[in-house]
Amino acid sequence: MKLLNVILILFLTSFLQFLSAERITKQDSTYAVSPDSSANGNHHDSVPNGVQQESDFQNYLDTLYHNDNFSGIDTFAWDNKMINSGHFNSKDMNDTLHIVLVDSSKCLYYVHPYKNYVTCGFGQRRWIWHYGMDIKLNKGDSVYAALDGIIRVTKFDFRGFGWVVVIRHPSGLETIYGHLLKILVEPNQKVKAGDLVGLGGNTGHSTGSHLHFETRFRGEPFDPNCFINFDTYRLRSDTLVLSKNNFEYLIDLRKAKYCKVRKGDTLYIIAHRYHTTISVLCKLNHISRTKLLRIGMPLRYQ
Repeated sequence: MKLLNVILILFLTSFLQFLSAERITKQDSTYAVSPDSSANGNHHDSVPNGVQQESDFQNYLDTLYHNDNFSGIDTFAWDNKMINSGHFNSKDMNDTLHIVLVDSSKCLYYVHPYKNYVTCGFGQRRWIWHYGMDIKLNKGDSVYAALDGIIRVTKFDFRGFGWVVVIRHPSGLETIYGHLLKILVEPNQKVKAGDLVGLGGNTGHSTGSHLHFETRFRGEPFDPNCFINFDTYRLRSDTLVLSKNNFEYLIDLRKAKYCKVRKGDTLYIIAHRYHTTISVLCKLNHISRTKLLRIGMPLRYQ
């Protein structure tokens, strides 16, 4: 009897291992990229394997979508887990790019992700830089894909975005939809402009229900006002034109250095500590000389 039980257990174990291997094989066939892929630089595989994986995935996309508007989507730093999976060096950008966004003959259209007023725009916000547009909405409001694309990331981001969706569009363009209440799409899913991607919310680092809408090119954020009119909810032009000028602000930002206000600090003491002036501190942080400093408050000094 004991021998029979042992044989039965061995059989069941082998069968379960077979099913597990079969499941993994099927998952691999979808080309879902893991967080350990070459895109985020924290992988254990050799570089050639990472390059081969991205090449295989590119071939997969080209085969799957070769007859529609998705064939122009590339897999630069493709990663289904990491929002900031990689970026290009804008300093080396010598050519001006022209990316066609709307073309009725190819059924390419733009749909505003949510039609309402902007509560905070792209640019300096107090002592930090705001990389997107905050659009007012209520919890549960429908949020739509702005352009045709493929879902790259759906996750909860503890660092700020909350429930977030990242969509990869042709030519390396991406749009980000943050602070959602609920996500209604899956990674590697194809979406058209106007498709429902989620419900608006107040998740993550948010002070009220709104949509954080962001545009990036090959990982680098740029001001969406350059091609979207947020008052009329329409594109300013059917073609997006990008050059090195769109990313010049990043050069200055990445030179920036910050300190945290200590107990007893004043603008004079901080200026003296970092060999600068009160005027420079006020200009860099958009504050007045009478600004009340809080302990732990980040302050830019360079």
